[in-house]
Amino acid sequence: MAEDTYVSPQRVAFIIDNEVVEIIRTDDRIAAIWLSNPTIVNVLGEDGTQIANVGDIYDPVTQTFSPAGQPE
Repeated sequence: MAEDTYVSPQRVAFIIDNEVVEIIRTDDRIAAIWLSNPTIVNVLGEDGTQIANVGDIYDPVTQTFSPAGQPE
């Protein structure tokens, strides 16, 4: 059996209060997303179901999601 020799091309550090708390290996696409200063929110509702999908629009004022193409 061949050994998996793929090496992730990027390393991203997570820093909280000026301290590196985690370093992850990732591909270029995910590294670019994380390094673009995203807003990060929990997308599990109180009942444990997912409340957002890729492409949905987030309203930071109401902290709610709406499907793309629909009024926020």
